[in-house]
Amino acid sequence: MVMATHYTYLLTPQAGLWGFASTGVDLFFVLSGYVFGPYFFGKPLSLRSHLIRRFFRLYPLYLLALMLYIALHLPTAAAWDHFWVHLFLVHTLESLQVANFYNPAFWSLPPEVEYYLLLPLLAWVSTRHRFGRFGFVWLVLLAALVHLALVAGASSDDKGITARAIATVHVPGLLIEFMLGSLAYAMVRRDTAGRAALTRLACGLLVLSGMGLIFANYVAPVDGVAPTVPPWIGGNIGLGAALGYALIVSGVTSTPQGARWWTKASFQPVFLVMGELSYGVYLFHNAAPQILGRVLPAAGGVAALLLCTGITLLIAFVAHHVVEKPMRAYGRRLSQNSARVK
Repeated sequence: MVMATHYTYLLTPQAGLWGFASTGVDLFFVLSGYVFGPYFFGKPLSLRSHLIRRFFRLYPLYLLALMLYIALHLPTAAAWDHFWVHLFLVHTLESLQVANFYNPAFWSLPPEVEYYLLLPLLAWVSTRHRFGRFGFVWLVLLAALVHLALVAGASSDDKGITARAIATVHVPGLLIEFMLGSLAYAMVRRDTAGRAALTRLACGLLVLSGMGLIFANYVAPVDGVAPTVPPWIGGNIGLGAALGYALIVSGVTSTPQGARWWTKASFQPVFLVMGELSYGVYLFHNAAPQILGRVLPAAGGVAALLLCTGITLLIAFVAHHVVEKPMRAYGRRLSQNSARVK
């Protein structure tokens, strides 16, 4: 979805409604929240093992991507201008221009890291006896209130740590999207039979459709002119999309096993490969047009779209097997050894 919205310029000068596909980032946050949902309901969480596994899951492939984008900026002197802030994943603390300097997709990694660091505390709070069984619910409500308060005070300035930046590119404002993913897990946990799965799927699609219409009317540029966005929309397009995705994820994952066409043997290999390459596709897809521009500068239109997609998949495939997969396996072994030592 993110690759699609970034590649629309290869076919048309205005992304229009296709720009809504950028909410794939919000789906990314929801899925992260879903994966870590069990820790809010009693699953043990070793801080050391958690941090080791998260580091080797995220950072090695990111570092490879960062070096690739720096290489694509060479031989200009500016190629290394923002290396250090990106190396330490603090590039969203300065400005969106700095965050997007190498690769616009890099902005979403700091909030993911912030969530990883905050998760042990959130899980501890959620499972404390004094909060009872409503601890998780209170966390969800608090995250929603913080987001709405930040959006209400958001300004249009994109430099520094403004209220808008905190609401849209940092965990204080984005935590609700992660928590919606964990809420999806909670719904599945309470509905293993999938009795309400179809209802949640339908509601999720309706919410997404509604947010898409709002996006088309208030956010998507028309004839190159971006409309004035009403204050009540602010950073809530992503939040609304995340709500829709959370409903869909809960519906999909609680569907009875026998009704899941996507788990059939003929589909599984395709979806497993897509899952394995997804992080690499996310990191490297903005490099493909730059590479194509150097190799075949005359390529354009559908040909450029297909070639960029092919280049992205090729890089993601090689990077997965050479860097990502071995580093993840090493991280797992290291975390297991750490847990045994403890």
